[in-house]
Amino acid sequence: MASPNKGEKLAKYLARCGTGSRRKCEDYIRAGWVMVDDAVILTPETRINPEQCSISLRGKSVSPPKNYRYIILNKPAGVICTSQKGRERGQTVFDLVEVPERLFTIGRLDKDTSGLLILTNDGELTQRLTHPSFQKEKEYIVTTSKIIAKSILDKMKIGVQLDDGESRFVSAAVIANNRVEVVLTEGRNRQIRRTFKALGLSVTRLHRTRVGNLKLTKLPAGKWRDLEPEEVASLKAL
Repeated sequence: MASPNKGEKLAKYLARCGTGSRRKCEDYIRAGWVMVDDAVILTPETRINPEQCSISLRGKSVSPPKNYRYIILNKPAGVICTSQKGRERGQTVFDLVEVPERLFTIGRLDKDTSGLLILTNDGELTQRLTHPSFQKEKEYIVTTSKIIAKSILDKMKIGVQLDDGESRFVSAAVIANNRVEVVLTEGRNRQIRRTFKALGLSVTRLHRTRVGNLKLTKLPAGKWRDLEPEEVASLKAL
């Protein structure tokens, strides 16, 4: 253990070990699944000194990965972002990216959305990039059921009222007939689809092309690759 104002919070340490998101790790602790030395800890804010104690989750010792892995995937539509397998769930992104490391996604794309997805075992980076207070640009190509008028584009940038608050895009531009490039910094559930629906438009295809400075480029659908060192650095610089 560590003194109340020193050391690392237990939930943060577990996330850094790659056991799940910070929120998931907090749930694990409250469920009584986490032990520090020989004591069950129920408070996620408990501070520890990992170099002076042993930490286990459901009886298995945990520690940060010795080697971090950073992967970019071009997720096809119809594939889901979950690690829980089941015939009724269908194919998952982890069926496409089969590596020895235990990975999790930085953010998510819903089942019907394709494009850029980042997977890693770096829990600290995941926590930083998915925290609600952190706003990074995400770029999408949206295909709609009909051609979009300039007045609609203006409304997207001014703001559209949704059930959970106002939705505003950083930019919105027609790139070809019924295809629009939009950029936003929020990540609310199905935000783009709901925004277009509120404006009387049906989204027939949604594809993410960029997160921060990281671009999908020509990576084929369903394929993945490890990020280059400079690409990892650009993510951490966000």
